[in-house]
Amino acid sequence: MCAKKCAGRPSNRDVILDAAEQLVASEGAARLTFDALGQATSISKGGLLYHFASKDKLLEAMLERMVARNSDLKDAFMVEFEGDPNQELKSILLASLNSDAECAQLSSGLLAAAANNPELLAPMTAHVQQTFQSLEQFSRDPMLAKVLFFAVHGARLFEQLQLCEHCQGDRKAFADKLLAMIDQQN
Repeated sequence: MCAKKCAGRPSNRDVILDAAEQLVASEGAARLTFDALGQATSISKGGLLYHFASKDKLLEAMLERMVARNSDLKDAFMVEFEGDPNQELKSILLASLNSDAECAQLSSGLLAAAANNPELLAPMTAHVQQTFQSLEQFSRDPMLAKVLFFAVHGARLFEQLQLCEHCQGDRKAFADKLLAMIDQQN
């Protein structure tokens, strides 16, 4: 799955979120129910409701977790590119690009659920707005940065919709070309 595995025993909240992600990735958001989660986690419906008062609250927490994971990836790339004049842009693009096929399926399922309730997209909307502010502030060529950002997310959308069989296989070459294009602007 696209989660980092931590040492020690995970909290019930994390167990629930992990199981919910697996259900959405494998069966879609429509199949995400508290009954299905109870079976997957052996946590009672009351226990599930203690952590998430509704399915919408659960979906919102899942989206917030996706944003947090992307931010963590970006932070890791920021360290990797420390001292690079294009550190911010490279980190944003590689964090967006660097997730596996299960994450793409999860994203697709969550976005489908959010289509029924656009308010659920608030964490993602705020994250995207913050990203565009960073692209404007830290990029030498903000328009190129936006074009590359859109290219990355176009590739991710193809993966989410399972339209591109070679997207995963071409990811390294795609990332290398993005980095080369960024370096050429110097």
